Amino acid sequence: MATKKLTLDDLLSEDDGSGLLDVKPRASTASTEALRTRAQFEEINAFIDKMGFAPGQGPAERRITISERALQTRLRAYLENAALHAAVEDLDRHGLLAAAKAEPKTLDEILDGAEDLLDDPNAAIFEMRHVRAAPAKAEMVSERAKCEDFETFRPLFDKAAAELASGMRRSIRFANEQDIEAGGFFILNGVMVYVAEVRDPHVRNGKRNARLRLIFDNGTEGNNLLRSLATELYKDPNGRRISDPNPGPLFGAAETQIVSLPASPKDRVTGLIYVVKSLSSQPEIARLDGQLFKIGFTTGHLETRIRTAAEDPTFLMAPVKPIMTYEAVNLNANAFERLIHHFFAEARLDIELKDRFGKPINPREWFLLPLSIIEQAVPLIVDGSILRYRYDHKACAIVATG
Repeated sequence: MATKKLTLDDLLSEDDGSGLLDVKPRASTASTEALRTRAQFEEINAFIDKMGFAPGQGPAERRITISERALQTRLRAYLENAALHAAVEDLDRHGLLAAAKAEPKTLDEILDGAEDLLDDPNAAIFEMRHVRAAPAKAEMVSERAKCEDFETFRPLFDKAAAELASGMRRSIRFANEQDIEAGGFFILNGVMVYVAEVRDPHVRNGKRNARLRLIFDNGTEGNNLLRSLATELYKDPNGRRISDPNPGPLFGAAETQIVSLPASPKDRVTGLIYVVKSLSSQPEIARLDGQLFKIGFTTGHLETRIRTAAEDPTFLMAPVKPIMTYEAVNLNANAFERLIHHFFAEARLDIELKDRFGKPINPREWFLLPLSIIEQAVPLIVDGSILRYRYDHKACAIVATG
């Protein structure tokens, strides 16, 4: 039987079972696009849930990140595009779409809104891929808070500025973190900084550190580590230390420059002079009980200052017992330290200790003195008259210089 010759039409209409010629209609992407649009609007909602304000808003001093800028641009697109507006209107739990922009009427408004390049809410230029995570924020650039009691510090800034102008103080390139003490002034990124308090001093990895309360002349304050402040001052090409007023004849200046002038309405208690004795069990220290005292200065609470004495080489790595304290008005911490060291230089304890990391430390504020001598000396320091006296170590007496 002869085989029927198939035509081209017969071949094309024949089902070969392979499915190769089964062409299915392409699925619409409309639903996928709509889901993406809604999901991206939810990202804006989530940002507001977390931050409490819309992208690009919030405190003026905030630094807006790239991802937040992307959300801000997306929101603008939802406000200006009626189709997008309608697609997410039911998700608008923060009332964002009620603030849709009116048509610009002036050239300034047109220029302010001329960001069409970024107006696509699906723009991929804000999708960060293969980008190394940002380094941890440095301690010194942590957010500062408003200084609620700034008016009590304002006279100190005014006085320091006046003394700079008169030449009583000098601006010196910052070069030594050991210069960071309570009562000191510095210039960081063009802002004057005052070290109001030094808390929780400690030694870590053989290096001195402490928590500082810093007051800035722009009315803000920070709670930073000493070493963080030092790092930022080193990094700042114009980082400066403001010298103390010359502390008196012993150091080449007038008597009234050690302690401020008599109290005026602007004067304030700037610190506490304290005297403590050691409770060390070390034989060479214990045998000096009743003769060995530390004379120090703090701008904070004495209890806080001595809390970690057992871990602090400056306290002989042992607990201490407070003996007496004196409030000091406008007394400069660094000037006090230099003066007391100079005045009682012959009575200073010469001892070397090792901290818990094995680093040798030479404490400098311990003196071999009768308590009665300290009781005479401290009031003279507070009122500035000590410059008229000297300590006679052999006679164990404070005597007049004139």
